[in-house]
Amino acid sequence: MVFGVWPGVVAADLVELTPLETPPEDVARTRDALARLQGDAAEFAIRCYRHFRGAGAPEPGVAAAPADPGQYLGRGRLIDLVACYRATTPDPVGYAEFVRQAVRDVAAWGGGKVQVGEELNVPAPLDGGFPGCFEAVAAGVAAGLDERDRLGASIGIGVNGAGVADPAFWARMVRALGPGSASRLDFIGLGMFPDVFRPIPEDKVAGGAQFLVRTLRSVTLEAGISARTRPAVRRGSRTGDRRGERLRVLLTPRRHQRRQLAERIRAPPRRLHTQTRV
Repeated sequence: MVFGVWPGVVAADLVELTPLETPPEDVARTRDALARLQGDAAEFAIRCYRHFRGAGAPEPGVAAAPADPGQYLGRGRLIDLVACYRATTPDPVGYAEFVRQAVRDVAAWGGGKVQVGEELNVPAPLDGGFPGCFEAVAAGVAAGLDERDRLGASIGIGVNGAGVADPAFWARMVRALGPGSASRLDFIGLGMFPDVFRPIPEDKVAGGAQFLVRTLRSVTLEAGISARTRPAVRRGSRTGDRRGERLRVLLTPRRHQRRQLAERIRAPPRRLHTQTRV
């Protein structure tokens, strides 16, 4: 497995979507935290987000995060870039070029992954609430695969969904992509938050995670996605008034990461999301 983290700073609670007062990105402290999190792992993923708006105005409070992923490279780090689709009018051509540029940038950073679209099975403010999202993601995947091949770069191209895998959603995704692109996906992503939207006992978290991953694999195989396509899992545990960072440390997957995260409890609190590729 390859573990990683999104080192961004959010402007709103990711569950309740209420505004938050957060400090600006602190590059030096983030670099230090990444070094501690990575430990002695040979590879470590840096999750990043970009947002395509087409001809629309930028979303309030939404920007590329982190602003410059290249600042966090080094020692086996891989860029895991999400090319979000947030166009208010359908624009598959513009989005395809947006994905091509994302592939070029990840190649320049040394390789990694480009996820095309973000959780199309979730309505606005995520990508599933924007018109033409399936057609745009299909165009983006085709463009990303083509650009990756043209460059000869080591970059995985994939799509994702959130929560328990829905057969109807994944069948629609495969129809939109077409058999050519669907058969060439390198990964299928899963936004997996078994203990975020409602609390569950700690001893049930692992079982919930296994259920979600196994269901994703079963449903996507049935939909026609290749068995060689790897799952890529993103999970997070909520922090805040009802759940302190200490519990979040206990839910982190690996022992050496738990130890290193525990050292950070003494520092001012900061929201983190873990990223795991299976």
